[in-house]
Amino acid sequence: MKKINKPRDVEYALYYDTYIAMVPAETSVLDQLKGSAREVTALYKSLSPEALTTPYAEGKWSLKDLLMHLIDVERVFVYRAMRFARMDRTPLPFFDENEFAKQALADKVPLTKLLKEYNACRNLTIAFFNNLTAKQTERSGIASQAAMSVRACAWIIMGHELHHRKIITERYLK
Repeated sequence: MKKINKPRDVEYALYYDTYIAMVPAETSVLDQLKGSAREVTALYKSLSPEALTTPYAEGKWSLKDLLMHLIDVERVFVYRAMRFARMDRTPLPFFDENEFAKQALADKVPLTKLLKEYNACRNLTIAFFNNLTAKQTERSGIASQAAMSVRACAWIIMGHELHHRKIITERYLK
């Protein structure tokens, strides 16, 4: 799959630095997205219904909520990337991830449907980024009051997922 260069630190808000730092630079980010989707799918299929709907602490999300959060964030960042790649200069606003999670009602959705949605979203993400030219991946816009490049969006999606997979391992599966 195509290689999308790692974004420079001026291509995204400092907030995303931890996510981008988690993504290995030696492997194509698109290959990592593809491999990670297989791993996430296998992990979720291995969990009991109780494990999927039980938060690790009061006030925290369930694993189904977390999966829907990954889907929502990926959609938001692909949308941002699409707008920037197409030279839309309209600044894009913040989004409230907690409100998204609350309104998604993920615990009521069967796991098979959540995983189908997750994998469909991931396949569209990979197809979108794989069809961009190198010049398009370097384009940027404003999201959440900060500059963000198209390629930073791809790296943030992967890093964000790695961040949450680490949380799953450390807090949900301990």
